[in-house]
Amino acid sequence: MFLRELKSRMLSSRFTKDFAITLSGQIGVLGLGIVSSVLAARLLGPQGRGELAAIILWPTLLVFLFGMGNTQSIVFHTGKRRFEISEIWTATLVMGVVLSVCAVTAGFWVIPVALRQYPPEVRHLAMIFLAFVPLIWLTGIPTSLMQGKLEMGYFNLLRLLCPAIYATGLFALYLLNRPLLQDALMFQVLGFIALDVYGFWLVFRKLSPCWSWNSKAFQSLLNFGWKTQLGSLASYVNQRLDQLLLSVLVPPRDLGFYVVAVAVSMSVGFFPQAAGIVTLATGSNSGPEQTKKVIAKSFGTTFFVLALGCSAIYFVCPWLIPFAFGASFAPAVTACRILLPGSVALGLNQVLFSGARALDHPALPSYAEGFAVAVTCVALYVLLPRYGFVGAAIASSLSYTSALLLSLVLFYFHANIRLSELVGEFPRLVLRRMSL
Repeated sequence: MFLRELKSRMLSSRFTKDFAITLSGQIGVLGLGIVSSVLAARLLGPQGRGELAAIILWPTLLVFLFGMGNTQSIVFHTGKRRFEISEIWTATLVMGVVLSVCAVTAGFWVIPVALRQYPPEVRHLAMIFLAFVPLIWLTGIPTSLMQGKLEMGYFNLLRLLCPAIYATGLFALYLLNRPLLQDALMFQVLGFIALDVYGFWLVFRKLSPCWSWNSKAFQSLLNFGWKTQLGSLASYVNQRLDQLLLSVLVPPRDLGFYVVAVAVSMSVGFFPQAAGIVTLATGSNSGPEQTKKVIAKSFGTTFFVLALGCSAIYFVCPWLIPFAFGASFAPAVTACRILLPGSVALGLNQVLFSGARALDHPALPSYAEGFAVAVTCVALYVLLPRYGFVGAAIASSLSYTSALLLSLVLFYFHANIRLSELVGEFPRLVLRRMSL
């Protein structure tokens, strides 16, 4: 009993420390993202901001399409120590080269069709950005290895590098009054290059991997990865399907409004993202019962923070959006408010999905997200033609909420965790702290 209690306290202490570090890193990522979003909007205006979003959107979608759940699979296998680091490293490198080449090949067919209503220079820039897809794919390897080894300081440092370079570049362009799409895109690419270079150097310095091919490691990574890929891909498509369709069906100006609405409504997302990251890393290094406690702790705290944060955004966004992005972006306020309930549901799902993967149920998120994609498709079909980007906001909130409801049901039957246990963990933590 004493050893069990001691282990539980050590886990709680490590979780709290890693969560604090990751939360700080996530706040940094969020801050840099907000700065970049504001600078891009003011530099390029609604039209240019929509074009930049379309250029980046499709190549990054292809990275996810051909990602095969590599990041979560690396974290899980590294934490469980089922294979040597060198075997995991070798298998993921081989996987990365093959899958990124497939992504680029697919992009040559998809992007010209998807962006056919955009000017030729926009399509040209999207094809140039497509060529850097292998660099984007490989960024997930060093970050996931650091996460799996619970090196959360290095993990968060790597995650900050790319957005920091991008924000710095946009700030320089803003000062120089150079509202050029190609320049903004160049700094995005430079961020990925810097992340790859530093990340690979860090892996060799900290973990010293060598070439060690193990077909069983490759097969295990792929087997876990494709199961989690279904959920990750459905989640990504579900979060991007609205923007993908808007990029095809509405003018770039409306897409610019919607991108700003999403950025503001999801600004509290730094907390559930941090909670999900630490839940996966800590749970992958723990037994099933301890992992369930970690999930409950993350979920209860996240629910409280999101409810408070989204309530605040609802009241301040009519002032915040015109002030931060410019008066021309005022139409984004309505869509922002509609997206807020979905933001809460989306954040809670991130925690649950990370917990499911840590419990070795990588396919569980796929069911919830697959159902949510169906809801999104139906809602967009009904609402988008009539209400435009506001209709897309309604569809997204409905989709995220439906995914959360199904996730809670699945967690009850597959992990034997009730909603009362998840939500009630936060008040118990508060009372315990107060009694100390």
